[in-house]
Amino acid sequence: MKQWILKNNLSSGELSPLLWTRTDIQQYANGVKKLVNALPLVEGGAKKRPGTKFRNIFAEALRLIPFIANSENTYLLILGVSFIKVYDPRTYTVVYETDTPYNTAQKVKEIQYAHTKYRMYMVQGDTPVQRLLCSADFTNWQLAPFTFGVNPNDELGSTPNVALTPSGTEVGKIISLTAAAFPNWSNTETYLTGDRVIHSSKTWRALADNSGSEPTAVNTNWEEVTAGDASVFTVDSVGSIVEINGGQVKITEYISATKVNGEVLVKLTSDIQAIAKSWSLKSIAFSAETGYPKTVCFFKQRLVFANTKTSPNQMWFSRIADDGNFLETTEDADAFSIASSSAQSDNILHLAQRGGVVALTGGAEFLINSQGPLTPSTAQIDEHTSFGVQANVKPCRVGNELLFVQRGGERLRAMSYRFEVDGLVSPELSAIAPHIPENHGGIKELTYQQTPNSIVWIVLNDGMVASITLERDQEMNAWSQHNFGGQVISMCALPTGLGEDQCFMLSNRNGFTVLEEIKDSAQSDCEFDITLVNGVGSVLNLDIQVLDNSIVSFSNADGYYYSTYTIVGTNLNIPDKTLSQTVQLGQSFELEIDLLPPDFSQVPVTAMFHKIQVHEMALFLNKSIGGYINDQEISTKLYNQNAFLNLPYTGYTLDSFIGWQSLHDLQVKITHNKPLPFHMQSISMLVSINEK
Repeated sequence: MKQWILKNNLSSGELSPLLWTRTDIQQYANGVKKLVNALPLVEGGAKKRPGTKFRNIFAEALRLIPFIANSENTYLLILGVSFIKVYDPRTYTVVYETDTPYNTAQKVKEIQYAHTKYRMYMVQGDTPVQRLLCSADFTNWQLAPFTFGVNPNDELGSTPNVALTPSGTEVGKIISLTAAAFPNWSNTETYLTGDRVIHSSKTWRALADNSGSEPTAVNTNWEEVTAGDASVFTVDSVGSIVEINGGQVKITEYISATKVNGEVLVKLTSDIQAIAKSWSLKSIAFSAETGYPKTVCFFKQRLVFANTKTSPNQMWFSRIADDGNFLETTEDADAFSIASSSAQSDNILHLAQRGGVVALTGGAEFLINSQGPLTPSTAQIDEHTSFGVQANVKPCRVGNELLFVQRGGERLRAMSYRFEVDGLVSPELSAIAPHIPENHGGIKELTYQQTPNSIVWIVLNDGMVASITLERDQEMNAWSQHNFGGQVISMCALPTGLGEDQCFMLSNRNGFTVLEEIKDSAQSDCEFDITLVNGVGSVLNLDIQVLDNSIVSFSNADGYYYSTYTIVGTNLNIPDKTLSQTVQLGQSFELEIDLLPPDFSQVPVTAMFHKIQVHEMALFLNKSIGGYINDQEISTKLYNQNAFLNLPYTGYTLDSFIGWQSLHDLQVKITHNKPLPFHMQSISMLVSINEK
């Protein structure tokens, strides 16, 4: 008996070959074998992905970063070795450029950033914190090292075994701090690691806790120190905090090895001499010696840094609404620091906001929050999941979820709050299609284009691209693969005030680093707009050398068309000498949708080894022209349509097929390789099935 079967839902996208036999799960019914250069849609079916528009060549560019003041004022930061360019996506011009300290490709890759309104902070573990500022009217820009009002300081600091005398107590006053000499060694005293003493007219530092062990050149409990190591203070002490007599003093001037001047930040209880080990010296946390922060974020008006070379698990929170003030006190609005610590703890590789500050490490994911306002006394840190995150792939916020790449670089997870466990969970998004990142060297970059189709674009390490149509409310998690005809280096989406989000990418085409914009209106890749008069148009000053196997396409009231062309001198010529309009010159690309064979039985019964005959296939197309099904051309022209018109078609198109085959061998492959629109909403098949 003949029957019609329907497939109108591709909400699971391309499935891993490991799932091709899982006819018992819903993803099988909603998935396909292969999905290339096509976007599954929430509404059903799939459409040909947008093409791209050529914008400019940026030699040696390596990375794109968004600068979003608001949806009407967005900018694209283009970074390469030792340079940054600020690009206006509305005028397609560079509005600011300058040198940067990121002088290797690896440093550019490692840059992390946090942005709010008119300022952005950039960090990289070997480079001082940089701040990019713009004016309220976006006409003035500046990139410079950030100057802290009060530097983040080392968590523990040191407690020198020497007395220290302050000359004043009042907040805001400049006072002197004068240290006594280091004590002479005594055979009855117990010395701790780091203590310094005078013996035989030399200065010695304890390498281990000891008592009665005389400092000598052969005694491994001690080492002789000179210069800065033999001093209480050094020139590097400027900016450090001295906690003494219940107050805090910021060192502002180095006078000598035993004396500095400083500003009182927290009032001292008295100006009497503090005995040895009763005061502490907290050195600057960020320096060339200790390293600079590797990750940064904003949370509730606090600027948060984390992970230096010497403190990889430490986080520093600024004072509320004061980015440069990291003075730690017990006051609610003041700065504080906190460390991640557990059996799964590792270096903090990323910071993000998600119901608090999420610290993603190489071994686990932590949440820093509080029951009420986040203050020095209420902050708490808890481990929620333990998957580990991949370094140098910035997590991406999509709705209420935080997408991050799992350690190893080939798995994508979505972190969100789940009520039933009262905590964060991180289910895997790539479980249905792990072969895509695995086959392309892993995931390099994520960006989210919210409109028009809620697409997560994924740059893969071999220059190919994947995408996820992600819409949780509609249970949509559909992967597909994309070949843009060049090696994609970086991608970045920007919101807009009206219409579709802008999405840019850097690609390598014929050795040129090209900036392109993904546009729904583009039917081919890296398109150039060329104005023709009587079939001839100038290509002077157009960088068409970036193209391979290019084709001319255009549309007008008569429909969509494509054409061959020739280049004569600086002119492009097409065969139609009557055409006078703007045309597009770009690289065409091929869509492929390869369906899985339908299974008509319920597990454990299977019909996969029955014979099937497909009598007819009916595709419902939406505003489409052309295409092939199993290499048989799809007719999208109406019988009463003018032969010279090529208008998009909406409706069913039927094709006939003959022959019996095993159901598991059934192939249904839809392809489209011309610069024309194509959107398949559903496919229906009239079939007969026999057991033999």
